Amino acid sequence: MFKVLLITLSLATINFTSEAKNPGQSVYSDAGEVIKMRVQGHRVACQPNGTQLCFSVQKGATIGMDSWEVLQQPIDGFTYEEGYTYDLIVKIEFQQGKTGSERFKYTLVEIISKVKEA
Repeated sequence: MFKVLLITLSLATINFTSEAKNPGQSVYSDAGEVIKMRVQGHRVACQPNGTQLCFSVQKGATIGMDSWEVLQQPIDGFTYEEGYTYDLIVKIEFQQGKTGSERFKYTLVEIISKVKEA
């Protein structure tokens, strides 16, 4: 039974990444949610008057819209290069016992595209 479940989850993940062009798609599992995320080509201040820089992102159905949100956590496994906009597949996991922005962990699954900003 466990092998069948594992194979089914693997196929669902493969199917999701192959159809990830639809920004509203996501996959849910007990391990977390897998979403499409766009990372803007320049970072922004995490807090007003702050010196730390954070990613400016769009998630899922908001990709391509005018609004961006500040992502205060790093994306594990993602090496960011200033001046490039990225489309990613990212896994989001809830972390027990954490509070605030630290309650979610972001992990890179796949880089869909990396485009130099004009």
